Amino acid sequence: MRAENLAVAAVPSRGDFGGAALAGHRQVVADEFVVDREILGLRREGTYIWGALRDGNGDLFSLMRRVPPTGAVTGTVDANSLGDRLVVLSSADADMLVTRREPRNAVSSDQVTRSMADGVATLAGESAGRGRMCLRTDGVSIDYLEEGVLELSGSRVGPGLQWYLPGTSGALYYPTQTWLVEGTALGWEARGFLFVEEAYMSPGARLYVAKDPLHDVDYLTWYSWATRWEDGEVEFGHFLFGQGRFHVGLVVNGDGSVRVVREMDVVVRRAEDGYWHDGLELTLDGEAWELVPDPRGRMRLGPIPNPQQEGLVRGWGSGAPQMCGWPGARRSPPTANAGPADRRRLREARTPHLASVATR
Repeated sequence: MRAENLAVAAVPSRGDFGGAALAGHRQVVADEFVVDREILGLRREGTYIWGALRDGNGDLFSLMRRVPPTGAVTGTVDANSLGDRLVVLSSADADMLVTRREPRNAVSSDQVTRSMADGVATLAGESAGRGRMCLRTDGVSIDYLEEGVLELSGSRVGPGLQWYLPGTSGALYYPTQTWLVEGTALGWEARGFLFVEEAYMSPGARLYVAKDPLHDVDYLTWYSWATRWEDGEVEFGHFLFGQGRFHVGLVVNGDGSVRVVREMDVVVRRAEDGYWHDGLELTLDGEAWELVPDPRGRMRLGPIPNPQQEGLVRGWGSGAPQMCGWPGARRSPPTANAGPADRRRLREARTPHLASVATR
């Protein structure tokens, strides 16, 4: 710890670790989506199913659904939180990702039940007059149906990831896993990535709304990203950054190795309206990375405090560049803080074949 951090004014109170988080990789077991067990003294707040897809024309599709824990219902929630319905957005025939009407008859998440049979976990719901929902996984493969809206199947890529943030008002444990999927979305053939993530929190807590330690650390950005290259390799990870000591940097390389970022800094270049961003500059253990927004990647979800936006992530370091982007994206110049030595070490970038990036 640097000497200046020991100043009396900077010393945290009892139980406050200044936003320091733990992060790493983990095994994925199917019954974790069904069995209601405590982890680190925390209980499941919700299961978050979300994904980012693209069709052959490069149009974007983004989907999201929150499933409450067994025995709980969504109830009245603040506008900052995802409700009980399926949300699907698309950039087809639009200059940004706009909410589609097709999911309006999808079953409520409050009707979804969890079961386990023959090593397969199932989250399913149906109701009269509503489209059936069913997600099935053995931890390796996954099938996901939203009747009349989307149907996707695929396999998990790499290990599961996890991070844990303790706080004085509450704590958050967040396990994640990533699947490469293909199928149909709103009638279009599409491919991309599906994520099933869960929040474990203190009693009475709600992600984004109540007893959320992310608020305590004033988190600045939360990006999850994944890319499939033309040679078949997949890379993915998570970047979160806030005040004090809070940061989470996880990168899973194409060979399955996991990198945990020890030191991180982020600069957000705000758009003229002050709401969206025109790019992020990241420094990960001394390496310069950047996020370039997709021209149609802004999600029209209403006036929420954490605007959702897709884009291209890539880093400049001692090895081959880590990239993430939309089909047809070309390698752009290095960031301003990438020095001549970094540029000399670059090798020609592979073409991203499938990619997805989504903020929270």
